[in-house]
Amino acid sequence: MTPITISGLGTTLDTESIIANLMKVERMPAARLEQKQAKVKARETALQGILNKLNEVGSALQALRSPTLWADTQTATSSSTAVSAELSVGAGPGGYQVEVTQLARGAQRTYAFTASEAASQLTVGGQTIELAPGATLADAVAAINSNHESGVSAVAVGGKLVLSSRATGAEATVTASGAGIAEETTKARAGQDTLYSIDGVAGSSSSNLIEGAIAGVTLTATALTAGPATISVSEPTPDTKSIASKVKAFVSAYNSAVELIETKVSEETVKEPKTTEEANKGVLFGDTALNGLLAGMRQTLSESGLGALGVGTGAPSASVTADSASVRGILTFDESKLSALLKEDPAGAKEAISGANGFVTDLEPLVEAATKPGGGISERVGAATKEAAQLREQMTKLEERLTLREERLHSQFAAMETALAKSKSESEWLAGQLAGLSSGKG
Repeated sequence: MTPITISGLGTTLDTESIIANLMKVERMPAARLEQKQAKVKARETALQGILNKLNEVGSALQALRSPTLWADTQTATSSSTAVSAELSVGAGPGGYQVEVTQLARGAQRTYAFTASEAASQLTVGGQTIELAPGATLADAVAAINSNHESGVSAVAVGGKLVLSSRATGAEATVTASGAGIAEETTKARAGQDTLYSIDGVAGSSSSNLIEGAIAGVTLTATALTAGPATISVSEPTPDTKSIASKVKAFVSAYNSAVELIETKVSEETVKEPKTTEEANKGVLFGDTALNGLLAGMRQTLSESGLGALGVGTGAPSASVTADSASVRGILTFDESKLSALLKEDPAGAKEAISGANGFVTDLEPLVEAATKPGGGISERVGAATKEAAQLREQMTKLEERLTLREERLHSQFAAMETALAKSKSESEWLAGQLAGLSSGKG
């Protein structure tokens, strides 16, 4: 504290320093409260992070027991880029030989166009097209294309009006008439169907979309085939790629949760922290509940027969160390092993994953107990949130009291300064009077 010096009845007090030092002492409880609040907030954040990771594990487990994941599906593939295949409904499994020898197209007509100084009309596809006086070829093209009921589209090519049917196929037609146009019949092109054969049986389609030729399969022809293209329809089976993807997502979510929990329970407190970050470390060090959850999950998976699914729990051996993935409970995934099992025994794979004794069935209760509202980690997050809110309220009230205390100190010291100044002034007046009396006697 800054020393106080008094010269006679005057004052040389450094009141601001005195008040600042007094308030530093007064604020010591607030500093301790801030540290406690930071610790609680750090614990809340760490628990919330773990809860989020475990919720991701729960979502991954739910996805693995979804009925739609295990529904039988089929695929249709083509050996040629000239024709593609898509399943519309269930189709007979097997291979089909498809050849495309002609693609569908629309009808086309070409006309010479003469502009008219007066307003005129064209009849295109049974629709009346109005043209303004002096309408150009470009104006006629725009007017025709704006009428979508004619079934005809228009373009200008080399100063000519070219009309094409919007529909394709041998039955497609283009009709147009009017005083300003004259057809060049030699350039007329008739519409045509797609011609194809499936397993040697010829067929045709008015468009390049071929429906009904293979029951449950829609073909799309984009080019002529250079020989037969093979359309392969698979047997109805669960989608192995989707299942493998969901298992992979579970392994990733599980490992992420385990690694975060391990990091938090092994992070020790810093004895002499130099920063806030260091002071907030170790808030979950050695946490009994989290260590118990880790042990429970590891035990459950180690007894679940995951190896047959291509998921390795890494059973410890003489060659592993304390930092090995096997000891830490980190999972590995061999997708090819799961795919082979799904192909050979899909029912067995489903049972091992989401059946009565599957790992999903065994692990879900543990994860749910930790994450459900009001239970496990979720409850601890709520408790930490509540405690943090209470500490914030205490801090607010304490700051209000400290503010009032500082204001009172300023008032008290100001009053003291005023009193001392008045006393000094009176002393100086009295000294002057006494001096005057002494000089009068002389």
